Amino acid sequence: MSQIPSLLGNQRTDQQFAEFNTLNDLDLSVFLKLLITELQNQDPLNPLDNSEMLAQINQIREVGATDRLTATLESVLLGQNIASSTNLIGADVDAVSDDNQRVSGTVTRVTIENGKPKLHLDLAMTAQPSIEKGDLAKGTYGYRVVWEGQDGRLEGVEFSGPDAISMVSGLSDYQSVVLNNLPITSSFKRIYRTDASGQGDYRLVATLTDGTQSSYRDTTNDDSRSETRQTEPFSRDARQLIRSFKVSLNNVAEIRSPNP
Repeated sequence: MSQIPSLLGNQRTDQQFAEFNTLNDLDLSVFLKLLITELQNQDPLNPLDNSEMLAQINQIREVGATDRLTATLESVLLGQNIASSTNLIGADVDAVSDDNQRVSGTVTRVTIENGKPKLHLDLAMTAQPSIEKGDLAKGTYGYRVVWEGQDGRLEGVEFSGPDAISMVSGLSDYQSVVLNNLPITSSFKRIYRTDASGQGDYRLVATLTDGTQSSYRDTTNDDSRSETRQTEPFSRDARQLIRSFKVSLNNVAEIRSPNP
């Protein structure tokens, strides 16, 4: 055991240890107990070298310093991301939501989930004419989107009358209609449409089998609609449904600042 004095003689005092990281805040007596225990259990034919012991201590210091630096950088990054996210409240963004939907709308609030900020967009269902290629003739179209609710009753939303979609414009060559922010449903969503007169039967143009699908582009001309008609009554309270989307900051593609 002649090496114990030699090892102890090479150690720093309590005050010197305090100059390093918090891993060195161990009480000196605790450190000595650990040291002596290791020496007592060493192989007498292959005793622990002083430099090896000191190298182990230095490795522990380096790991502790790296962990603290990483934690500090993560805190700084989180603070920056929170500031950037809150600055977007009230702004319009184009983005991809956490459930992999393309969304466009106003950021209403920000929350923190698992240490990361999330932008929230609470968007009402819409139906709008589009210049994207399609076979819809000039005119006005009524739409019904219906699905079976959890209680088995038919629910839906209707765009008709003053809410019908007009494809007539002297400025834009509208060719299709886009329905956005469709609700999440546990069953199929079926989309029915009138002809270009905005009157007459609502005939099937699409069945969305994925209940999470949030948008649909209608390009079907009047003659290509299905013969299946929507005639059953349904609850129209769904018109008030708002679909909420969560968006990660790095999935924002475009930002349009709110008007001053």
